[in-house]
Amino acid sequence: MTEGQAPGLRERKKERTRAQIIEAAIDLFLKDGYEQTTLDQVLAAVEVSRRTFFRYFESKEDLLIAWMDQLIEVAREAVRARPPSEPPLIALRNAIRDTLGHLHEGDVPRFVAVQQLVAKTPAVRARQGERLDHCAEAIREPLAARMSLDPRRDLAPQVLASCAIAIMRCSIEAWIARGAKDDLLELVDEGFRALAREEERP
Repeated sequence: MTEGQAPGLRERKKERTRAQIIEAAIDLFLKDGYEQTTLDQVLAAVEVSRRTFFRYFESKEDLLIAWMDQLIEVAREAVRARPPSEPPLIALRNAIRDTLGHLHEGDVPRFVAVQQLVAKTPAVRARQGERLDHCAEAIREPLAARMSLDPRRDLAPQVLASCAIAIMRCSIEAWIARGAKDDLLELVDEGFRALAREEERP
């Protein structure tokens, strides 16, 4: 093994360990309940120490919303990848659609069950809200760049980014409330149409 290969191997091992902790935790949360499952039980299931756990996560709450870490990066890149010819609101809509498209390819019943746990667990719901704020911050910068505005001083990219993430959150919540049977991406479109109508009001 060459020196250049070592970091890649270490990173893959870290990702595997992180994924194993998340999967074991969710299995236990869904089987026994979030509040009823202790962190020690999760760690025993994957045979890792508390010290190892806290290298990957800040708290037990993070285990239920770990999927959002990847979502933040995907959302940022999705906004950046939209064609320059698209108006900001259209670019945001299409970026959110691209970001959420992977949910249809995953384990939808498991995702829905996890979100139902989040909805009835105030501490986790608060952590998810923080992650959504981070997601709005992440898409604000590429949005501001395409608008030739300052992401911190100009209001428009801040407001539009926050609205886009709110639409994403509301779409997921409505989708789950309807039994995850509707088209999630159509709900996103519905949310952006509602925003566009409000923009057109005098």
